[in-house]
Amino acid sequence: MDYPAALLDEPTADLLRRLVTETAPARSELLRARKEQSRAVRAGADLAPSPRTAHLRADDSWRVAPPPDDLTYRLVELATPATTEHATAALASRADVWVADLEDMLVPTSARLVAAHRAIEDVAATRTGDAEPGVPTLMVRPRGLHLPEAHLQVDGEAASASTVDTFTFLARCARTLLSGGTAPYLYLPKLETAAEAAWWDDLLGRAESLLGLPHGCTRVSVLVETVQATYELEEIAHALRRRLTGLAAGRWDYIFSYLRTYGTRPDHLLPDRDAFTMNTRFLRSYTSLIVGVCHRRGVQAIGGPIALAPSGPFDESVAMTHARVHRDKAREAKQGFDGAWVVHPGMVPVARAPFEERDRLREEGAWEEADPAAAATLDPVALRDVSSIPGASTLTGVRTALRSSLSYLTGWLAGEGTAVIAGHIEDFGTVELNRMQLWQWLSHGQRLAEGPTMSELLLDRMLEDEVALLRRRGAREDLLGHAVTLLRDAVVAAEPPAFLSQQAYEVLLSVDETAPETEVA
Repeated sequence: MDYPAALLDEPTADLLRRLVTETAPARSELLRARKEQSRAVRAGADLAPSPRTAHLRADDSWRVAPPPDDLTYRLVELATPATTEHATAALASRADVWVADLEDMLVPTSARLVAAHRAIEDVAATRTGDAEPGVPTLMVRPRGLHLPEAHLQVDGEAASASTVDTFTFLARCARTLLSGGTAPYLYLPKLETAAEAAWWDDLLGRAESLLGLPHGCTRVSVLVETVQATYELEEIAHALRRRLTGLAAGRWDYIFSYLRTYGTRPDHLLPDRDAFTMNTRFLRSYTSLIVGVCHRRGVQAIGGPIALAPSGPFDESVAMTHARVHRDKAREAKQGFDGAWVVHPGMVPVARAPFEERDRLREEGAWEEADPAAAATLDPVALRDVSSIPGASTLTGVRTALRSSLSYLTGWLAGEGTAVIAGHIEDFGTVELNRMQLWQWLSHGQRLAEGPTMSELLLDRMLEDEVALLRRRGAREDLLGHAVTLLRDAVVAAEPPAFLSQQAYEVLLSVDETAPETEVA
């Protein structure tokens, strides 16, 4: 089942190939610019706002286009893999938005991508702009700019996964959505610069023109999940000002981006990931900036995803999980966010309650609004200040990173895009963070809190323990072997891969080619 050939007729597929060809040179230049900036930072440069765009940041007059009617109320957005099963659960969740994910939560085999677009199309056929309350609005998260789609070769090269995912969604669903009184909506991942935002705007304009769609009908929200993007947040909003509806925080991906950017520097060592509370200066600066820019430019601010998963009947542990979620969302409401992400349907009512309470207090005149002018101030020092993060690097942190990464990668190669590990719903972004933390500790010979120094010998001994544990739990030996190789190679590399997902994709293709043909729901 070839993707996207199984979804597009030949004339439409020709239009896709044309779009790939037209947008590929600019994409290649953007990816080259990413590498150049990475080399500069490793050589000692610091990220900073560009003086060339100071006038744009100082201009108070511009705003983004007003949001469409069905994206004016976004208290809770539920993000899950784009599958029929998850679509059914999402539609019954009473979330305001369902983010159908083609990126970190979906394993990009040809069969699963085909099934994903069919599930999205089924949902699109039921959407109307005046849908009854409680029916979520559809959004699609395509794969990031850096990812290839090997199932479509154009001029001897793998096509851009972003282009293929986006065009396929528009070709199959845009007219249906528009005729129902809504429109095609996207969540753009992994943006780093305003130039990349402009590339997306151009891509969407070209796709709309090729498909005969109204220009500008595709609206987008942006996941602010890279360190680079925070220094160009207003420029990104300006580049997408005719399409932009929201900016969303993404804590784990943001920390991964920080490690990928500054991980070679000994003064930027980070402790175990459990130490990263949102009240640390490092993350508070990031989220405050998002809120400030959104309020200043007329964009909705969406808080970070909650990865906690309720487990079993309501008991003390579930109550504690609900309390943690409520506290986190109450903090975001107070900070000025308009709503938040969750990744489990069971968390929708829990995350909604603090924002509904805020709305009630607003109506009563008892809510103290955050000051957007103060929050919008870009403080380059605060954005990279990790000195005040509490905690330490520990053996437990190493073991947890190894165990969750190996468990997830083994399942991912078998087709599972998400996994519940230790009460958290993990996706590929978690693996990226884990392996970069391990790489940083190993690269710098970090002394762990219990006494040992992080070394290849310690890494291999702990890997042996975790592999033995997964074997006892019945992990497939061939997939476990691939997972170990992927993870270890990334951790011990002199220069770590920018995205492990690219290496994992190559392994996935080889595994998928040898697997028996199966029907994917």
